[in-house]
Amino acid sequence: MEKSFGNFEIKEINEEKRTFKGVASTPNPDRAKDVMVPNGAKYDLPMPLLFHHDMKSPIGQVISATVTDKGIEVEIQIPEIKEEGTLKTRIDEAYYSLKYGLVKGLSVGFLGDWATAECLKTGGIKFNQWDWYELSLVTIPCNKEAETDLTKAYEEHKATLGKEPQNTVPGGDTSGKKHIVVKLDSPTKGGVKL
Repeated sequence: MEKSFGNFEIKEINEEKRTFKGVASTPNPDRAKDVMVPNGAKYDLPMPLLFHHDMKSPIGQVISATVTDKGIEVEIQIPEIKEEGTLKTRIDEAYYSLKYGLVKGLSVGFLGDWATAECLKTGGIKFNQWDWYELSLVTIPCNKEAETDLTKAYEEHKATLGKEPQNTVPGGDTSGKKHIVVKLDSPTKGGVKL
């Protein structure tokens, strides 16, 4: 599951060490109307730093994370690769994209603790506890597909516990403008084979 933390505010660049410091999250609602409570984050350092959530191709590490009531301050390091090849090309693309402001967003890969999650009246979910397992540099934060999966997973979790999800919108929908797309040619993903 992925969730955006919004734009990465760079406070300090150390070009010799290729590190960046900044604020990666706030407790404010994101574009999906969800809230990630900073004090609820559980994580280990160093943490993988990815480019656009590509887990096969890491680009660096989160080497420091400080949780405050106002957000999570991070320091990330992108190594300098001397040998020519695909690794150097990938790492340099990520480093220079961040350095020159072409990529400004950060998105967190996490697993929410559904037992402590709260459904908000705005249609979003408040994650009070969550396991943070990766951080990604992204062009556009807040993955729309993750928003749909999040709502469905929350409803399934509540139904499993025998509690119906609350109706927050007239007509029985549990959230604002969220919807699920069913592909008719994908029987393994809820569609039908024609």
